[in-house]
Amino acid sequence: MIKIVRVSFSTFVNKAKETRQQYFKTPIKEVDIKNNLFKGQYKVTPALNVPKHIIRPDYVNSKNPVFGVYQGQPVIHNQDMINRLKKAAKVASTTLKKAAESVRVGMTTEDIDKIVHDSIIEQGAYPSPIGFMGFPKSVCTSVNEVCCHGIPDGRVLEEGDSLNIDVTCFIDGVHGDNSMMATAGNAHPDVLKLNKYTQMALYEAIKICKPGQQFKMIGDICEQVAEDGGFEVCQLFTGHGIGNLMHMPPQVIHHQNNSKDIMMPGNVFTIEPIFMMFPGKYYMWKDNFTVLSPNNPSAQYEHTILITETGYEVITLREGEKIK
Repeated sequence: MIKIVRVSFSTFVNKAKETRQQYFKTPIKEVDIKNNLFKGQYKVTPALNVPKHIIRPDYVNSKNPVFGVYQGQPVIHNQDMINRLKKAAKVASTTLKKAAESVRVGMTTEDIDKIVHDSIIEQGAYPSPIGFMGFPKSVCTSVNEVCCHGIPDGRVLEEGDSLNIDVTCFIDGVHGDNSMMATAGNAHPDVLKLNKYTQMALYEAIKICKPGQQFKMIGDICEQVAEDGGFEVCQLFTGHGIGNLMHMPPQVIHHQNNSKDIMMPGNVFTIEPIFMMFPGKYYMWKDNFTVLSPNNPSAQYEHTILITETGYEVITLREGEKIK
């Protein structure tokens, strides 16, 4: 029997690795970073309406919400759960494709939020970010040096901006999760290279997934690809198992590590490396979500992987996309 320890987010933060606590205990400095990404400069409007008939995750209305399971052996899902996870993954992947293709100079990340929100609602699902640990919008949009959990706001996208769009949804009692990069206009060649190598790391890591494989091999591959491109792996964030909770075992680490976890048929998890242009200091804004490294462009790509009896299936694979 798999032993799972269920913990609240506050407990998880208290037990987070020391390096992450060190990074985030110092408030963000008001530094002059490019493209005017200043804390609080742009208005964040309230979350868009979700129709009453759409089923919410438990954390939305619970007095004692459980946001994830952060300890234990990798969860093995039965066929019913796998079928539901594939449905949620499809909603997430089709929505992400639509949002990424919409990115243009002159639109705002709040415009992207509406595109994502409407697509998820139209498919009968709930935008998982709304209410998750207090997140105020339907999607994460991380622009330029924001490496994770950017909140959509009124900032207008400028020529050359590069952003990660992270779409997560909840339907039939489970979550679907994926993300990708998009650019407004023509991005700098170095930024395009950063995006390319980050996606390459994701693809190369996916290719080694199979029953019996060590999860730590994902970290070895991502770190090697980053080194080949001259980039840095952000070690603050990991991939994760997914199911009725957004975050479940296993923890999927994208740098070299000593994880003992082994892939088994029925595991469903995300691989989502973040690469930085160069080593740098990370800060979190007072919104408790936006993490950035000033003047240090970042990139992230994410897919959800199912381990099958003979290999893997990318259940968030988007139409026309090939793992190459």
